[in-house]
Amino acid sequence: MMLLPASAISADKSLIFYILDGSGSMWGRVDGRLKIQVAKEVMNTLLKETPADIQCGIMIYGHRKKGDCSDIEMIVPIGRLDREAAINKINKITPKGKTPISDSIAMAIDKVKGTEYASTIVLVSDGIETCGKDPCALTRSLKESGINFVMHVVGLGVKGDAEKQLGCIADAGGGKYFSTSNATDLLAALNQIKESVVEKKEIKAEPTPEPAPIEQKISKKSTSIRIKAKGPGTISLKYDPWLKPPYYWKLIDPETGKEKARFRGLEDQLVPPGEYQIVWRQSEHGHGEVILGEVISVESRKTTDVILKTGIRPVKPTWVKQPRFWGLQDPASKKVFAHFKPLETQIVPSGEYDLIWRQSEHGASTLTLAEVTIEPDKVTEAPLTTALNPVPAEWLPKRVRFWELQDRETGKPVAGFRMGFDPQLVPPGTYRFIYRKDEHGSSNSYLGDVTIQEGKMNEFPINTGVKLIPQSGMKPPYRIKFIELNGKGEEIRTVFLRGSFDPMPLKPGIYKITYQQKDHGSTLTIVDSFELPAGALVEVEL
Repeated sequence: MMLLPASAISADKSLIFYILDGSGSMWGRVDGRLKIQVAKEVMNTLLKETPADIQCGIMIYGHRKKGDCSDIEMIVPIGRLDREAAINKINKITPKGKTPISDSIAMAIDKVKGTEYASTIVLVSDGIETCGKDPCALTRSLKESGINFVMHVVGLGVKGDAEKQLGCIADAGGGKYFSTSNATDLLAALNQIKESVVEKKEIKAEPTPEPAPIEQKISKKSTSIRIKAKGPGTISLKYDPWLKPPYYWKLIDPETGKEKARFRGLEDQLVPPGEYQIVWRQSEHGHGEVILGEVISVESRKTTDVILKTGIRPVKPTWVKQPRFWGLQDPASKKVFAHFKPLETQIVPSGEYDLIWRQSEHGASTLTLAEVTIEPDKVTEAPLTTALNPVPAEWLPKRVRFWELQDRETGKPVAGFRMGFDPQLVPPGTYRFIYRKDEHGSSNSYLGDVTIQEGKMNEFPINTGVKLIPQSGMKPPYRIKFIELNGKGEEIRTVFLRGSFDPMPLKPGIYKITYQQKDHGSTLTIVDSFELPAGALVEVEL
């Protein structure tokens, strides 16, 4: 057993810099659990136990886009550790892309070399460089240049060439390589490194493991070398009865997204050895493709069981009708991960998502109803019970251009509908309720604020308004304006009606009314000021 001297990894002023793997292969499993789950859990624990005054930085690679070697992000800038902010950023990682280890190391060392601290860099990876560069040679070159850093490397569920490369990086960086295969080992390794920085403890290092020798059988009867080609392995799908045979499912490269094979049905399939992600399409027209996330490793002449038990089940009251589509989207990028039409259990990847809903193609907008956390290997129920029922008065015209809910701060629409006054699913919150009678024959009318309580059918009465009673034979005017006044008699809001004597719903308040018979005619004030109480229809005789 070798001991690394404390002087090699500590100084009066120390900094710890984490480079974390967010590539697509982190959807693979170690000890029966998803690697990304293990990494998040361990980093949460580690950061909670790290002193707040330690200088820390955190970088992620491969977490935003498939096939992009430049996908590297500094999620926690170097400085005093803000535990809550760091943990929040780590918990939002969704593995997607490639493994640009070399460029990540180069960027990390560029960040630390200008500081006054003795820098400890910790690379946590589950695989080999996939962007065509040599991270071992790069690390050695940077170390020999005199930059003050130590590079430790933690491998999560790696073996063979990947373990050899990661061990070489640690050696080149003057640090240690840790081989881990579960959450306990990963936390123990990272704790050792943390304590070497915070408490100046020595790291008890094991020699970097050597790869197992490759044996080849050589025939004595000729000069030919006999090499056994790797035959295919088998993928066996394991699922619960709710999962129906799909339109198709296919295998893709977890880092580039390139398709490798495509199948139908739920039967076992022979496939070449390698690592894959599954893309699932349940039906031709009612479903889109869903990348299931988890990375599966297929070995020659062995069977790999693939567990397909992660799903979402919509739970709805009887009044909810089948939508145009519903699905899941990424909360940060707003990219749609999955969309469906049938209101039944659907197979989806685990993670944190926004639940989206679109009731009709042209009569409704796409809504973000709620945040949902999809747990792996179980079906998550999504209640569809938060709704708004606009209740019109008997005098309100049946035809409506639209009604919508707007954000009270920005005025941006949150939900909009053109399908009359049926109840609709909406997100919880407090919003401005907007009514629009006609596209060109009226303006938006703000009817007041409405608070949508989660899990309830909320009601909003539309029963406050004004109706002009024309004289016999009187033609509809060019424009009528209903002008809301404040307590000082100042104009604060205007709603207009054009070419009609239909009643106009309004917010309760104090109003004056102006009347313009023709486009270029004069405007008359026909009512200087009157109070419109809630729940009343004020009739004005002309």
